[in-house]
Amino acid sequence: MPPSGPKLDFIGASETIITVAFNPLNSHDNYELQWKEYPQKWENDGQSKTVNAKEVTRNRNNKIQMNIEDLNPGTTYTVRLRVLSLVASDGESSAPGKPSPELIIDTEAVSCTPKASHCIIS
Repeated sequence: MPPSGPKLDFIGASETIITVAFNPLNSHDNYELQWKEYPQKWENDGQSKTVNAKEVTRNRNNKIQMNIEDLNPGTTYTVRLRVLSLVASDGESSAPGKPSPELIIDTEAVSCTPKASHCIIS
């Protein structure tokens, strides 16, 4: 069975995107980033995307950085990471490892005030 997921680091959140990063394990390349609205249940409402550590670029700290997109503004999300096992072979279980500790992150609410960088005065 694979090890528990590496700890996720919160990088940032906008109205519709949450960015997290993690240090991949030397022993495993495939991970599943999972998220759901808080307090929904993982079994029913969890969403996920997989990542292969060998196929993604890393940030300057050698961490893998990932965006979760198309989220709802002003909403609380729970985010976690699981290690996926190698391809199952000869009776090996392909079950994922235990999830990492969960991060609880709020997306930003839609702002009613213009941001300085986007102000258009007509």
